[in-house]
Amino acid sequence: MRWWPAKWPIAAAALVLTAIAGSNAGADSPSDSLVDALAERWTGVFDTAEQVVYGGANQSDFASDADDRRVRTIVAPVPLPWLGAHILYLEEFLHEDPDNPRRLMLLRLEPDQTAAQPTVRVRQFTFRQPSRWLRLYRDAERLKALTREDLEAIPSCDLRLLPEGDHFRGGTVRRSCIVSTGEPGRYVDFQMLVGKGLYWYHKRLLSYTDDELLEETIAFDWFELHEARLFTCRVRWKPQTNNGPPLPLSTVDLHDQGGRAKFTTPDGKVFELALHSRDWPFDTNRDALILIVQAQGDGAPLASGWTGLDDNQIVVDLDWMKISCGPFAPEGIGVIS
Repeated sequence: MRWWPAKWPIAAAALVLTAIAGSNAGADSPSDSLVDALAERWTGVFDTAEQVVYGGANQSDFASDADDRRVRTIVAPVPLPWLGAHILYLEEFLHEDPDNPRRLMLLRLEPDQTAAQPTVRVRQFTFRQPSRWLRLYRDAERLKALTREDLEAIPSCDLRLLPEGDHFRGGTVRRSCIVSTGEPGRYVDFQMLVGKGLYWYHKRLLSYTDDELLEETIAFDWFELHEARLFTCRVRWKPQTNNGPPLPLSTVDLHDQGGRAKFTTPDGKVFELALHSRDWPFDTNRDALILIVQAQGDGAPLASGWTGLDDNQIVVDLDWMKISCGPFAPEGIGVIS
């Protein structure tokens, strides 16, 4: 189900995009740090279990197991200064079908100057030719080729997200996100929570005339706990001025179903590890253990490595840092070196 309006005329959409981009020109807002925080927390790969809990008059209140879906959402910052200072690329697809996204859009994050309390306003833009812009965040040349005419604005479905501890919560303003103006008119109420490694949403399709619930979907963090293995990763630092062996730096634990852990290097940089095995969606025909190293705030990984699913050690060795991970309780295997 698409939860954005039907296509607008190209000229009208271009006028909206021009006006929105122009409104960003000016002095930095005091709330810019809040926007930075949301952009940092929203960036990443989110693995969720989605369930249609109500599907209309022809279904029971709780849908069947066939309506349980595993969904991947990739969010990455992209440099598009003509559109705004904080732009995120969002790609959502079913776990087993990464080449056919359900949602493909750009999100512009900005302070909400009309709110009574610190709030981030998220404006949404879809692509006129989605297949042309798939995996856009990886391709600098296609980013340069993107223009306003390639996008459609969705001003009626802006999200308002408020900080709540270490995460952000919010969604559409009630009855504003209209997806059908015919008979019967329909609108979407979309609420979400996002934090580093945390992502859930609650989506309802309702009748505009009487608020009758037509469809309801929930999604929450997913991993198969009964299949997960706990790994210990040892990080060793190799300073350029030291010709000796790498120095011990940090030890972190994480599971192999998308588990994440952070560590800090001696020069103050924060890095995050992510470990995947059967939960990895991009090559469903190959069983592999995949370790990803990413600098905090970067959209693209710094390095990655893979090995056989049943192997007892996986290593990523950079010129200045070595990361070795092994099962926390290996069977008949000694401690990793």
